[in-house]
Amino acid sequence: MIHVRPKHFSDPTFFSPFPTISGKGTRSLSFTSTINYKLPLNTKYQLSSSFQRHYSLNRNSTFSQYLFLSAFSISLLILRLTSTVILPDFSHRWRQLIAFSSQAEAELVDAPDYLFDASVAYEDRRFFSHFGVDAIGVARAVLSLSARGGGSTITQQLVKNTLLKNERTFLRKFVEMVLAVALERRISKLRILSAYLCKIYWGHGIYGINSASKFYFGKHQFRLTLGECALLVGMIPAPEVRSPFRDYIRGKTFQARVLKRMVDGRFLDVEAALSAMRKSDSLKSVKAPENPTKLGLKDSWEWERESSIWEVREEMEKWAMSFTAKEFERTSDLMAKQIPSKKDA
Repeated sequence: MIHVRPKHFSDPTFFSPFPTISGKGTRSLSFTSTINYKLPLNTKYQLSSSFQRHYSLNRNSTFSQYLFLSAFSISLLILRLTSTVILPDFSHRWRQLIAFSSQAEAELVDAPDYLFDASVAYEDRRFFSHFGVDAIGVARAVLSLSARGGGSTITQQLVKNTLLKNERTFLRKFVEMVLAVALERRISKLRILSAYLCKIYWGHGIYGINSASKFYFGKHQFRLTLGECALLVGMIPAPEVRSPFRDYIRGKTFQARVLKRMVDGRFLDVEAALSAMRKSDSLKSVKAPENPTKLGLKDSWEWERESSIWEVREEMEKWAMSFTAKEFERTSDLMAKQIPSKKDA
């Protein structure tokens, strides 16, 4: 056995903090250490308190490190996921959208109120009440499995057409909602609606309401009538399919649907909707890129087309009579509730 002990620790009453090292065997050495401290009680308490403070600091530091690493990892994951749905020049497009909204608002300052009312009534009837995302519309889309529409607001459609890629995924929908809320906090509702009308596609390679009004009716946007505004707004979901130059009857059908939505949303009364439906549309004679036609003009009158138009108008008049009867019943019920009965009197 080999004992290694410093010479200056020869005093037996002195207990060194260093361990005694001993080795056994000849070929290999195994070292064992024994520590035999005999410290006063107050010294042991001080060491214990110091050890607890040191352990507490290390534990807090370790927790902070884990928290930082977790936040950093989550941020990287979010950036990685959002990079798959956001366009590469997102920051530049965002600044452009803010500037474009101001220009669009100035451009549509003389536009008729029918244009804005028809857009809100047909595309997003709760546009002025939600915060960028329509919870009722989202719930309806989820319950009906998107059979009656995707539940997207006008703000969401503007964000999707400007800032995001064309991918139908849940991640893209979630990012679309977040950006819609952020855009609503950044600019006003009127600017969002103006930018939406000046940026969306109107068919035949046309973008913007001003170009659409000139292409379809040969006039500036501030001269559009109620019926013409309804005809244009009815094209928004599928402009190539609902174009009056491709299928005039289909265009009139969706024009009537827009007018009904306006009446339901209290943007319009029944008489004005019927008057707009009875008027003929002053469609411009143009050459469409694929199918040159002259629809809506006297020189291209066809009996089958005109009879279909009359059917659409008759269906609109029947709906108006039904709507008026329902409104009368509702008003009568409200008046009956407000008038006290003899027993109450």
